[in-house]
Amino acid sequence: MKKILMLLQSEFPPDIRLEKEISTLSKNDYEITLLCNHYNKSKNDSFEGCRIERLSAPFSSPKFNKALNFPIFFNPRIVLAAIRIFRKVRPDIIHAHDLPMVPLALMLKKMYGTPVIFDMHENYPEALKYFNKRGIVNSIFKNPKSAAMLDKYCTRNSDAIITVVEENKKRLEVNGIESSKIFVVSNTVDLDTFASGEADLKIVEQFKSRFVITYTGTVSPERGLETPVRAIKLLKEKIPDILLLIIGEGPSVRPLEKIIAEEKLEEYVRILKWCGHENLVSYLTASNICIIPQPNNDFINTTIPHKLFEYMSQAKPVIVSDATPLKRIVEETKCGEAFESNNPESFAEKVLKMHEDSSAYGKNGRHFVEIKYNWGADANKLLEIYSQLSNDL
Repeated sequence: MKKILMLLQSEFPPDIRLEKEISTLSKNDYEITLLCNHYNKSKNDSFEGCRIERLSAPFSSPKFNKALNFPIFFNPRIVLAAIRIFRKVRPDIIHAHDLPMVPLALMLKKMYGTPVIFDMHENYPEALKYFNKRGIVNSIFKNPKSAAMLDKYCTRNSDAIITVVEENKKRLEVNGIESSKIFVVSNTVDLDTFASGEADLKIVEQFKSRFVITYTGTVSPERGLETPVRAIKLLKEKIPDILLLIIGEGPSVRPLEKIIAEEKLEEYVRILKWCGHENLVSYLTASNICIIPQPNNDFINTTIPHKLFEYMSQAKPVIVSDATPLKRIVEETKCGEAFESNNPESFAEKVLKMHEDSSAYGKNGRHFVEIKYNWGADANKLLEIYSQLSNDL
């Protein structure tokens, strides 16, 4: 049995991608130890398939614990913890999730000669530009230019790199990274586990008289949610029963609520707190269209959100922005329509088109999830990477 040390900068669980990877690897005779952060002293959830080692949370305040554990990859607390756990586990492979944890993984590689997988959930340097976090600490430790230099070093020195979409693989190849060590393991849906429960009929009944457009996930500036909110103003006269549901939490909730109040859209737009993945099936069942309005930019063009495949798995027509991978997949599968980024008029046009007839979109999406865009296919790709590295040991 091969041993894996996974490194994660955030708390765990939850993390959909990580959960799927751990489940796949543990079922295929890999022993996994995960080192992750710990902000809330009362949160000590376990996860089947791995042993979780958490960086201690000495304070009762999650805010203080975050400050103590930042910046994580060269913080002495995480470095010492990683060395201690490495010596205890003696892993065969180190699997680092996202850029902030890769320098730590490469340090362990230099000390012990253990190969490193860089699991690139997103194009981190570009993400920092669009997250636009302010303050002296963020300007020093979350600087996009510094992150780009670090990204270049880490990609060159990792033994294998996992990206979630072909567009990011091509970016790395253009930057001189050899294609043979870059693998695409996408953010596809696990058909055996996602939305496997029964829909809550009370929730479905609540929305049955409305034409429901749904967004699920983080509510933050880079998600482009202002565009569909403003589009509702253009649509409410032509589709009187229209309702935009935004299910999630984040820093953009208040700015969006301000727009909703200014435009008098309270009857047509609702923002609900995050319901948990296990409860999404009820809201997706009640939905006519599901949306991903994240705009076309260098960040979004090198990643793909889970929610696209989740929507497709439930046979829901989708409207996405013209971000390169989103548009590519939607056009390939004919599961929806792509609108011009940041353009409420373009978004409204696509809604009107789907309002007239959207039945084929959902069927097409479900078909392609079943034959191509599912975790079963990507799990095999993940196992191939591990098999290749294990054979090289």
